[in-house]
Amino acid sequence: MDSVTKFLKALKIYDDLIILRIHMRYRLILTALGILGSIVLSLPIQAQNDSFVSFSIMNPTLHNPAWVGNDRMAHVALQVRSQWTGYKTSFDGKGGAPSSLVFNMSVPIAKKFSGIGISLLNESIGPINNIAINLPLSYKINLNGSELILGLMPGIISRSQDFNDLRFNDPNDPFNIGTKETQTLFNLALGALYSLPRNSYVGLSISNLMQPEFNYGLSGFSNKIFTNYTLMLGAFRTIKKGFELRPNLVVKTDLNTLTFDLGVQVQYNTRMWLGTTYRWSEALVVMGGYSLMERNRLKLGYALDLVIQESQAKKATSQEIFIRYDLIDFVFGGKKKVKTPRFVN
Repeated sequence: MDSVTKFLKALKIYDDLIILRIHMRYRLILTALGILGSIVLSLPIQAQNDSFVSFSIMNPTLHNPAWVGNDRMAHVALQVRSQWTGYKTSFDGKGGAPSSLVFNMSVPIAKKFSGIGISLLNESIGPINNIAINLPLSYKINLNGSELILGLMPGIISRSQDFNDLRFNDPNDPFNIGTKETQTLFNLALGALYSLPRNSYVGLSISNLMQPEFNYGLSGFSNKIFTNYTLMLGAFRTIKKGFELRPNLVVKTDLNTLTFDLGVQVQYNTRMWLGTTYRWSEALVVMGGYSLMERNRLKLGYALDLVIQESQAKKATSQEIFIRYDLIDFVFGGKKKVKTPRFVN
């Protein structure tokens, strides 16, 4: 009888320690988020800071290399975005609205490494065109039932600037060179992704660590890309049989300006999804998508941004297309483990 009593007391102490550990974890997370929130609220808000897309939560490797290979399903994804569709300059009507094309390939790796991939970005903003080629790699660490994934993404960025499209008040301006110049520089990004209890996650990434500065060999000319920090929070909740709710938050800042997307998606039977996102000081986004073919391997999505800030100076809408194709039996370093791809399916 004494042995049973001692065992029950030991079991109670163990349970108390587990509960205390969970509470300490949540307090640490809340404290970190509170500090981050204080920093965020102290920064001026700006609608566009770094490259962004409306389907960022469906293709998060663009912002955080730790996501690559995370869902254990090899796939290729394509996003095509037209921002402020139909915008034309008041001076010559040539256009100049931002547009972007994103291509990602993600392949899981067996054992310790989580995944490897390639990420391509081609975006144009007025007289400037950026082409980035990145190679994301992630490494998984198991932490008592949770997972911490660390990511590294080296790459290059090539920037072209057409000086013919610039309007100079002084024809003798030393930068009025009348040519199109291109420069290619090395870049680097780091990321981390941590799975929290109850099907939730938090991710943090740092991009443009090298702060590439484009001067095209011109004295006194500087065009620097600042280091950017991206926080991603999200969760998955079953609200009814076949229905899953997915709230998410993406915050981006260079510590001088800030933008964030606050959104929610509802998925039905892992085949169809609808969602909406509010982008601070910019737009209200509505999106939807449908999965086709066997095992939902082909996913198609469309997003419409309804511009709510300075729509007369821009254009009323932005549009984006999302396509993903799963390579079901493709894996590096061993046999594929079957795991439901919750984060991005």
